[in-house]
Amino acid sequence: MLMEMKNGTAVQEFTLEGFPGAQYLGKFLFLVHLLAYLAPIAGNTLIVTITCADSRLQTTVYVFLSMFSFFECCFTSTVIPKLLVIFLLGKQTISFAACLTQAFVLVFLGAAGFLLIAVLSPDQYLAIYKLLNYTTIMTLSTCCVLVTACFALGFTLMAGLVVKVSRLSFCGPQVIPHFFCDLGPLIHLSCSDTRLEIYAFVLALCVLLTPLIITIIA
Repeated sequence: MLMEMKNGTAVQEFTLEGFPGAQYLGKFLFLVHLLAYLAPIAGNTLIVTITCADSRLQTTVYVFLSMFSFFECCFTSTVIPKLLVIFLLGKQTISFAACLTQAFVLVFLGAAGFLLIAVLSPDQYLAIYKLLNYTTIMTLSTCCVLVTACFALGFTLMAGLVVKVSRLSFCGPQVIPHFFCDLGPLIHLSCSDTRLEIYAFVLALCVLLTPLIITIIA
């Protein structure tokens, strides 16, 4: 762990080593990943813009589609910008606060995305098998409530876990073998009680299995 003194306070920094050879191909990898990043961002932004601009597309199907597009933009933007900085400037360090923020946004959006899939499966079931009653059951307001509930539940589930991680103590050289921060590696690097790793695993398992079961049933 790198330690700096700033206004008399110790600032923790972690080293990201997901691309140990980035200094040799930095410019090339930067351009490749920049293009790969901008292409889906532009496409998904276009989908969201068209859905919002055209009143004829403001139905439940297109609302869910635009939410997935918005989710993909946010999820990708959580990781790739830092990776581009690593390629361009070769700066592979990240502060503990920034690392924890990135990890929280990543798991929060991941949980919300899986919950959104769990909502979309019954929606497709109703659209196919309850077509005559679909418009009365799945209204636009109901769709918005379900989407909001997915993001709120994902935020609530992951906020408690991130608060617990923020209270861990870290000792020794802190090197994360990835190009982004995730809660798993952070917990693994901690010299505190490792029972939190089991809690995180069980929580992730529940978030993953719930949409899977609902999708299979639907």
